[in-house]
Amino acid sequence: MILSTKNQFQQCLSTSENGEFVAQFKDLSLSSVFQPIYNKFNDVVGVEALVRIFNNRSKTSIRPDQFFHSSLTPLDDKINVERLSRVIHIRNFAISSFANTSLFLNILPAAGESFALSDVETCLLSSRLKELQIDRSQLVMELLEIEENNTFQFKTAIQKLSDAGYQIAIDDFGVSASTEQRVKLLQPNIIKIDRSLLVKYVSGDTSPLLNGVKIANDINAKVVVEGIETEEQFHAMKSLNIDMYQGYYLAMPSPITPTLKCTG
Repeated sequence: MILSTKNQFQQCLSTSENGEFVAQFKDLSLSSVFQPIYNKFNDVVGVEALVRIFNNRSKTSIRPDQFFHSSLTPLDDKINVERLSRVIHIRNFAISSFANTSLFLNILPAAGESFALSDVETCLLSSRLKELQIDRSQLVMELLEIEENNTFQFKTAIQKLSDAGYQIAIDDFGVSASTEQRVKLLQPNIIKIDRSLLVKYVSGDTSPLLNGVKIANDINAKVVVEGIETEEQFHAMKSLNIDMYQGYYLAMPSPITPTLKCTG
């Protein structure tokens, strides 16, 4: 079963001791951390929400990339965990000090396709944003580097989100399905360059990253370079006048400290 109603989501939600929203799905506990994204003037212009997954039965943490990429995880479970993650991320963002910036949300293509079949103007996501006084333009839908199931439905869904005022980003450009072809198909607002292209760039293989920047410039999209972990990498990207920067060198992902009371 795919979670789809407000009541189904509410049954999975609770708050932690420090006031953060968390979720439970089957044997899994889900929580949020946020990693700041900086502009060229070193201002925080957004945060990427990342889910932390803990298996209550085995008492172990599960890496999100392994969970979402595993062929052993049922697709319905992937979609439900992704949807619940989105729910808690948005609520935690709304009560955080970042609430006036942009929120970057990871979206499974298979989950994103569902928007093609819904009224984006009245869906649960749009309704909740209105309740929390978050403008749709603050949400950046980061499409993960996983193949979509139905290309036509995928494109239709993303176009509907874009037309409704949401920003669209291609995540991990240069890896797997995050290709030039997907960029041309979806015409995103933002391209996030994968860390592997950054590593190649500072090692002397500059073409892949520069090609990604050119593709972004050709469609008037902004560029985020992900995975900056050293001063050398940071200065190399600054010299290219990249729009936005993200990585451990700049800030680690961390839980929010609520500045507002949870509203349920």
